Amino acid sequence: MEAAALALTISTAIADPLPCQGRYQAISGNVIMSASGIVQVDPRNRNESTVDLTYDGCDRIAIAGQGMRMDIVRSATSGWSGTLTAGGATRVFRFNALTPRLIDSWMDAFGGGMTVQRGMKLTLVKGTEHQPVDCIFDGERHDFTRENAAARAFLAARGLTPPSSDFALRDYFRAAEVENRTQTESRKGRTRHVRFLLGSGNRVLPAARAAARFREICRAEEGALDPPRRLLNFKIIEMENPDGFDVFAQLIDIETGKIIAQREGEATGTNDAALAAAMQASAAQLAEDGVTIGPLSDGKVR
Repeated sequence: MEAAALALTISTAIADPLPCQGRYQAISGNVIMSASGIVQVDPRNRNESTVDLTYDGCDRIAIAGQGMRMDIVRSATSGWSGTLTAGGATRVFRFNALTPRLIDSWMDAFGGGMTVQRGMKLTLVKGTEHQPVDCIFDGERHDFTRENAAARAFLAARGLTPPSSDFALRDYFRAAEVENRTQTESRKGRTRHVRFLLGSGNRVLPAARAAARFREICRAEEGALDPPRRLLNFKIIEMENPDGFDVFAQLIDIETGKIIAQREGEATGTNDAALAAAMQASAAQLAEDGVTIGPLSDGKVR
């Protein structure tokens, strides 16, 4: 793992899936502009290494590689984070698990004249035999009752149904709250998000909520799972006078963090039905641009 600085002005508190325990490929480099909560590493200036993630209890992970070790801790308000001090600078790393096998990391550096913006993307190479399934819990760090209900209504309105009784609609999305200190579009400086992972043919992939599913994802051999390629992200902004929602539907490339397409929808009201209507409106405009969302998948390669 590269000890050089990472700095990015995005922080997040997200109800992420747990990362798998195991060995990861780590790609780090200069940060370009990124989508909300997703690191975009400049391919012209990048470094590759491997790191090992090992759980030390449910709220602490040790990350080790290239002769160094850092503990990252999960808290109720800031997700996963860790700190390194060297060369007169304090580096605060933050981690966002897009899936159990795919993690983005960024860092704020303080002191030592650190001004370089760098990010890191971690991809699971090999999971261990003893995954921390006892650590799985689905308690949200924020109250996403309204967003979860709107997401289920969004899927149901589109006629999307799970491929088997092993899955439910709630298995196909994650709600999040993201803070971007450089923006002021919401009253609290934060936006809510509802996110869907898309695989081949823009099929909607399940998230790992149950212990059995988590173990299966972490132990799967390369090529067995349909890897997430894009993110369908609904960026939710609450409006005033009149009360309602302004929702941006974004199709984001996970590898680069680039927003491929973005359209906007609005609805008046503050309940989940109004939010679902705004999500439908923005998604309909994406469809007019040729963006199609495939069926709900079991996540396996066909």
